[in-house]
Amino acid sequence: MAGVGTTIDVAPFVGESRPADAATAAAVAEEWDQTFTSSGFAQIVGHGVDPALVAALRKAAADFFALPLEEKLAHQRELGNPAASTLGSYSPNSDVAPQLGDHDDPLEGYTFYRPPDGDWMRILAPELGHPTALAAFAAMYAVQMERVLHSLHRLSAAALELPDVFFDAGKEPTNLLVISYYPPVTELPERQRGKPRYRAHSDYTGYTILLQDEDDHADDASGGLEIDIDGRWAPVVPQPGSFVINIGDLFHLWTNDRWRSTPHRVSSPALGSAAASRGRLIAAFFTGPSLETKVQPAPTCGEPKYPTLSAREFLTAMAVSKSKEAQYKAKAEAETEPAAGGAADAADDAVTAAVASAPKPTVSDGGGGIVAKLLAAPWLSALGWGVVAALVALPYMAAYSGW
Repeated sequence: MAGVGTTIDVAPFVGESRPADAATAAAVAEEWDQTFTSSGFAQIVGHGVDPALVAALRKAAADFFALPLEEKLAHQRELGNPAASTLGSYSPNSDVAPQLGDHDDPLEGYTFYRPPDGDWMRILAPELGHPTALAAFAAMYAVQMERVLHSLHRLSAAALELPDVFFDAGKEPTNLLVISYYPPVTELPERQRGKPRYRAHSDYTGYTILLQDEDDHADDASGGLEIDIDGRWAPVVPQPGSFVINIGDLFHLWTNDRWRSTPHRVSSPALGSAAASRGRLIAAFFTGPSLETKVQPAPTCGEPKYPTLSAREFLTAMAVSKSKEAQYKAKAEAETEPAAGGAADAADDAVTAAVASAPKPTVSDGGGGIVAKLLAAPWLSALGWGVVAALVALPYMAAYSGW
């Protein structure tokens, strides 16, 4: 099956030293810029992550999710428990317990948050209660993901003609590792069959580094990761040894709309197909700067369209608006087939207007003035979300981001 997404060898930017071959590095940087200006998705090779570690993480995750539900629930920290948003937790399918944001996506997962001091090995501490094998490989994998992330930040800076350290994440970046398992469609409750395995949405923060399921789009009936390209849902077909990279809405702002935060979803395999009897396993490393990092359009990306906001203030705005996801949900609730391009464009307009009109924060403001303005904004009603729903969404976003 033909898919979308450019495969880019990032080897010239791996490691601390400057690339020896300046011409090759410049060509890679130019391709990176073109890719995120157009599709907003790339597949990277040359990242230096040991395939044996990737295989070990896959196996440890598969072994954990194969456990009886009662054993997995021993690692669950329920919504509202502060430890769930700082230490991590198992999250069952929504037919067992509510999901963040009251979603009904047919999957279960395990989340590991970056320890405050940046030492991922701390998630192995027995008192945290994480499953031993999964936590061990998750810690080693997360260390490698942060190394890859540093390479992507250097590559992004080169692509935009910025200093190497421009996208440095601050002292406490909001990175987290989410390992998700999608049970076979044949094992799902009837109400979850035939719907997407994961809803259409955009990510909120920085880069997402995705270890894709190897069987995504194995044939026309398999389903898998898809991205919205100008009104068409296009498949992202796995490439051996690669990671899928996309940017979140924060980078959309940071690059002054130059790079695309592209909506994406996971389509479900056809009912009755062989793929419907297979599960799907992925690992997503979500990244973002320290919540106090001041974000404004990069100086090489044209006349600024947005004010300077802290990452915290921006994420609060996204939590209220639900960004592009809100438009797809509104169409689904109206029993209309979600049109790919139009919904994304409309949501972009709404979020752009809200963020651009937000006043620049002062020391005494603490972000509260921005939140109040966003809650009162007319576009909130247009998105179909009342003020109460917006307020309810904030703790869910806080849990997601480790606030």
